[in-house]
Amino acid sequence: MGKIRQGILGGVSGAVGNVVGATWKGINYLRIKADNYTDAKSEKQVLHRAKFSACVALAKFLLETVIRPIWNRRAKKMSGYNLFVKTNIGAFGETGDISDFDKLQISVGDLRNPLNLSVTDDENTEGGISISWDDNSGEANALANDKLRVLAICEGDVVELNNLNITRDAGTVNVQLPFGAGVEAHVYTFFESVENYIYSPSIHQIVSVS
Repeated sequence: MGKIRQGILGGVSGAVGNVVGATWKGINYLRIKADNYTDAKSEKQVLHRAKFSACVALAKFLLETVIRPIWNRRAKKMSGYNLFVKTNIGAFGETGDISDFDKLQISVGDLRNPLNLSVTDDENTEGGISISWDDNSGEANALANDKLRVLAICEGDVVELNNLNITRDAGTVNVQLPFGAGVEAHVYTFFESVENYIYSPSIHQIVSVS
């Protein structure tokens, strides 16, 4: 039986429904798996349910940190939760895995992203990545104290790095991911305005982590 401690952002262990949780060096991460259904009437229903189940599992994981603060602001005549699922279900394949990472939108909003954002391997740290960008504080609604947010996905594992405390004016940060070395990670970055409570659209990049 899985356990969630201190809410969705607390420690996670074992399985909770279709989500398997673990902790690595103080970082909580989840492996999302599609539900198994025995009452499907057709192959098409089975495949759609796998896509829907996986997308819903991701939405549940992001409910407190992404859905409510970000997607609820964008939703009209529906909940942010439903808008997230409606927007992102097309990113999932018939097996329940993400088939098109570029289609997956973690964050939406009107906050301006920094310029020339890049995610590369951190050659000096096993399992680490380096994120860099050009500080554009003062352009439109971009502020120096906007905070960087990062989510990474690797082979079904999803991890949110919510305690970076890195601002737009820093221009760079090195991050260690919990996936180990020799893997390919999909990294989503976006910025949060701590003054205006708005967010930037997420940017997806792929990095080979050594």
